[in-house]
Amino acid sequence: MKNLGIKIDLKDEGYDVYAPMEGQTWGYRYGPSIMVYDDRRADAWFASPGALGEADWFTYRHTEDGGKTWSDEKVVLTPTADSMDLFSVCDPAVIRFGGYYYIGYTSTIFVEGGGVCNNGFIARGKNPDGPFEKWTGDGWGEQRMTEDGELRWMGKPAPVIYFDGDRAAWGEGEFSFVVSNGVLYIYYTKTSKRQNGERYSYTMVATADASDPDWPAHIRQRGVAAVRSGGGNDSFDVVFSDELGKFIAISTDRRFTKDSVLAIYESDNGLRFRRCNELRVNVGWMCHNSGIAGDELHHVKKGDLKLLGYAYGDKWGFWGTRFHEYTLSKYNGFYSEADKPAVERAVVPKPKREPFSINLMPSVTPPRFYRMREGEELDLDFIRLDSAYSHYKAENVTIGNYDRSVIEAEGTHIKAKKVGYTYADADAGDGITAEILIYVYPAGFDFSEDGKYPVSVGAVQETYRLNLKENELKQIRVLIQYSNGSWKETGDAADGVVYFGYNEDLISVDRNGMIRTKGAVGETRVTASVGSFEVTYRIKINKQL
Repeated sequence: MKNLGIKIDLKDEGYDVYAPMEGQTWGYRYGPSIMVYDDRRADAWFASPGALGEADWFTYRHTEDGGKTWSDEKVVLTPTADSMDLFSVCDPAVIRFGGYYYIGYTSTIFVEGGGVCNNGFIARGKNPDGPFEKWTGDGWGEQRMTEDGELRWMGKPAPVIYFDGDRAAWGEGEFSFVVSNGVLYIYYTKTSKRQNGERYSYTMVATADASDPDWPAHIRQRGVAAVRSGGGNDSFDVVFSDELGKFIAISTDRRFTKDSVLAIYESDNGLRFRRCNELRVNVGWMCHNSGIAGDELHHVKKGDLKLLGYAYGDKWGFWGTRFHEYTLSKYNGFYSEADKPAVERAVVPKPKREPFSINLMPSVTPPRFYRMREGEELDLDFIRLDSAYSHYKAENVTIGNYDRSVIEAEGTHIKAKKVGYTYADADAGDGITAEILIYVYPAGFDFSEDGKYPVSVGAVQETYRLNLKENELKQIRVLIQYSNGSWKETGDAADGVVYFGYNEDLISVDRNGMIRTKGAVGETRVTASVGSFEVTYRIKINKQL
């Protein structure tokens, strides 16, 4: 890596693009992903609270005047029912190439863990505010041809980055993207633990061909971009400076504390980063989850609107989101303001205003799908959420874009016709829609938990790669489908999973699927059984990453 060569300065104390409204006791919009255009227009996406059992959603806003005024927000991405992202969509990262806005996000199915065992997902759309379709493992969204024509739905998402470590660890996610010379650089956080119990956290980098429309299927891992300095060092957001010829990353360090700083990193090749700036002058204290603006490819060009942002506040979950304009220049050496005071700024609530609708939801408990038997009828209820996160019954909702061979719909009254499933669009008539999922089972089907049993097993990931240098603890997990229509991803003996058939000179596998190496390079297979069903995994052990 060449000598350090950049310096970022904040022009002033900035402004709040978001603060909770007067009377609210909580509210946030963290981790901004900011896209700027040549005429000082900009788009921004934020992680916002979810509702009714869902942890986080994404909201979107737009400015025509360089950030002086911003549009009302709208919810643009939410979890998909009965899927691997059913708990949340967190940590937005947006880039545009090939005619699509790609939005990366973090989620987990382990709701009971409070946000551990995270995976990374991707959605895409033609417009910055959607609609989006999700990467499903073999394509984008779901398409079905029916007698009535083609139906297109968001699709059940599959992880693009799958965490295969101990599920009690944070996992992998918090994307950032840059396209440079036709290469898509993919940055993400990995927080896991080693076989000796030691915890560690990295910013990882992977690459893909930006001209490949199915690039999530062809990601190449490139290793560790930076070692994070502990749990207080936040995720990276990365841009490429055309003026300086460098990749630049922003993070917060010592986040949520009075000593927090904006930490800036630089790289010549986009693969390995070094810390070069620590910013505190004009920065609000207790900051966390930052983002830095780039153009559609996440480049920073001469004359661009240069924005960065972060969440801040000394009360958990009651945070403002602050944006600053900044300047970027060459600098020979390491520049730090860590010995200077941050701005001890309290979050000032925004004045109350008339709430406006931001989302529509089915009033069924998570994971928000409907199960019916052939011939049954059901009246669906929907809830509106407004900008104050109040919710109330939605009226005049219509159902469309569904498979008419599976169900019939009149208003919100549904009749199940034949075994299968269909997604459907619920429309409140003002541009706010929700995608719902309806399963139809045979007459007499038993949905109860009592007496359920496995009917099949599978795997999200069938190959596990371990390296002796990192000594990382890995965990095999099995997807179990049950007789009552439910499913679970688990590695635990308590769920009936048994492991066998592996080379005991290379690895051991404990009763909960934890793989430990024995110091030798090689390859073996592990079979996991649940009752009479089996799935086999390939285990590869190397010396290096």
